[in-house]
Amino acid sequence: MLTPDQLDVPAVGRIVEHLIAGGVSGIFVLGTTGEGPSLTQKMRYEMVEVTCKVVAGRIPVFVGVTETCLAESIALAKHAAACQAAAIVSAAPFYFDVSQKALEAWFDALATAAQLPLMLYNMPSCVGVVLDPGIVETLSHHPNIIGIKDSGGDMFYFKNLCEKYRQRKDFVIFIGPEERLGDAVALGAAGGVCGGANLLPHLYTSFYKAATLNDSATIAKCKVQIQSVFNSVYCDTDDKMNLIPGLKRAMHERGLCSAMVAPPLLPVTEAHASKICSALPQLVAASQF
Repeated sequence: MLTPDQLDVPAVGRIVEHLIAGGVSGIFVLGTTGEGPSLTQKMRYEMVEVTCKVVAGRIPVFVGVTETCLAESIALAKHAAACQAAAIVSAAPFYFDVSQKALEAWFDALATAAQLPLMLYNMPSCVGVVLDPGIVETLSHHPNIIGIKDSGGDMFYFKNLCEKYRQRKDFVIFIGPEERLGDAVALGAAGGVCGGANLLPHLYTSFYKAATLNDSATIAKCKVQIQSVFNSVYCDTDDKMNLIPGLKRAMHERGLCSAMVAPPLLPVTEAHASKICSALPQLVAASQF
């Protein structure tokens, strides 16, 4: 039986093939949904190796290198390059309360030392700081910084990013909150990084394609289905968000991986698991657009 400090290598392969079959344009490992911050250093390095090997160049692999130690971020970035990943992604370092000037210096140093392009990651709910538009603008001109994934949930902030960089082919904008993917594409975003695609990739690729075509009927259907994912998988029986454990349990029910989550997260309750199992057949059937 696997322990929380062991990588389930066969499951990585199953998930990668599931995602590619679902039509995704890229894979992001060691992010929030992938529980990157909770994994041991050995597991992180192994995750990059296994994913890149299974993907085998079919689609780009983006690697999360968010750390509290700059040297560790750079080392993981170099490992990603050696494994032939396409790019790295980094949120701000957490724990110390530092200035925006210090964050700018951090990202500049990481991008300069890394052997892969860097995508900034605005994730204030996890790291406790919003990347100020001023430092985003400065960093956007670094030759090795290619864009930003915004998971802040502030659509005014996101809209301003899209408007500012709409004409910049060298600096792209991605959204994190999956339910807002359609709105993001309409604003000019290049796409989204949707955690729910690990479970139902066809749903989210259909949502993206519909948004690019301004297909309002399909967009509406996708939004209804994504709300159903939130209600049954992400939210527990008390309607409290329990996203990652809920998603892992649903993926387990589909035979993709274990329901185990890395500490400090806890598995879903039996009541939440029952809720997921009851809803899953309809979710899967409805996701096949």
